[in-house]
Amino acid sequence: MKTKLSQKWSLAALALGLGLALSSVQAQHINAGAFSTNQGSQLYFGNGASYVNTSGYTRSLNYSNSGQFASWFNSSSPTFTAAAQTTNNGATPALYAAAYGSFLQLRIETVASGPLGGTFAFWEDGNSTTTPTFNLNVGQTVTTGNLLDLSDASIGAGTVGADPYGHLHGRRYAVSLPGDYLVGFRIIDTSINGLNGEPIHTDSDLFLLTFRAVAVPEPTALALVGLGIVAVGVGVHRKLQK
Repeated sequence: MKTKLSQKWSLAALALGLGLALSSVQAQHINAGAFSTNQGSQLYFGNGASYVNTSGYTRSLNYSNSGQFASWFNSSSPTFTAAAQTTNNGATPALYAAAYGSFLQLRIETVASGPLGGTFAFWEDGNSTTTPTFNLNVGQTVTTGNLLDLSDASIGAGTVGADPYGHLHGRRYAVSLPGDYLVGFRIIDTSINGLNGEPIHTDSDLFLLTFRAVAVPEPTALALVGLGIVAVGVGVHRKLQK
């Protein structure tokens, strides 16, 4: 039996939608590196132009009404990584990778803007409690602490001559109220393998990223949306049967 034209278009649209969704998920890795491997060279995100707030990129956060993140709008994406120098750990080397011996960490430094009374929170991998590893209120800035590893110490990163690579998962970002949050991140080399026992690289500029939490629809609105989806599904099914 031949597939009817309307069915072909429906399958094509579905495939395209799934493809776009998958590519969006796969692309959300923001990779830290340096402008060169020289002593004193500055850190930066090699692919940051695609994610910085002026790019139009926004990370959506979904509301949880139960579990560890109940009452928070949250997501495990994007993943911040440290670019690799070698293929030793299954990574793809990057021209902008930081110097051997450096150890890159990321500071969640500021919540430059957001809804009044809102909070941006972070859970580190292994934190299974309902209490964030750390958090910042809208308008708050810190200059110490609030660090998470980008380089992977478990593969030797941070030791003399070691690849600074890291690709760590299991983390969670969350906000307490609906709205747009402009969050500032800074990459820091915390190694002591540079001249005079200092870091090799200087800190990055502040990197601003937009997180968006959409208000949870009222039950009535949810019911209407559900009915609409069912109606569309029935209509498509009937067309395919003709």
